[in-house]
Amino acid sequence: MGVARSLLGTTEKTGRNDGPVIEAILASTGNRKGDPYCAAFVYYCGKTAGYPKLYPRSAWSPDMVQSPTWTRANGGQEPRAADAFGIYFPRKGRVAHTGLIESASRSVFVTVEGNTSPEAAAGSAADRDGGGIWRKRRLRSQVHSVRSWVP
Repeated sequence: MGVARSLLGTTEKTGRNDGPVIEAILASTGNRKGDPYCAAFVYYCGKTAGYPKLYPRSAWSPDMVQSPTWTRANGGQEPRAADAFGIYFPRKGRVAHTGLIESASRSVFVTVEGNTSPEAAAGSAADRDGGGIWRKRRLRSQVHSVRSWVP
């Protein structure tokens, strides 16, 4: 979680998924300037921390919660720091945003996320296509699934 925390407050240069740090995050998964980067952020954090095989090398958010270890519907292994989470967007018909859990309580996950906005309403366009890397508080009821990748 140290890498994720160190990136907090990083913003896009022009609001188009760009800027030196954002482009480095995208490049880590083979993606380019302008592509969505929430999932690439998860991979980049693991890679930069020295664990390049911890998370899938992907910029596709559903990959981060494949074979979930916890779901809102069924529960499961209690989510913990460094687990990836997914937010389901009905309009997309899939998990369309992801990030890392920093801490968990009975009702809230504190998260660190890329490609979001700090004040965006849950489920809004800016929630999954915002201007930077931010810490957020997510109600458990807003989180669709969690995958623990940490052994």
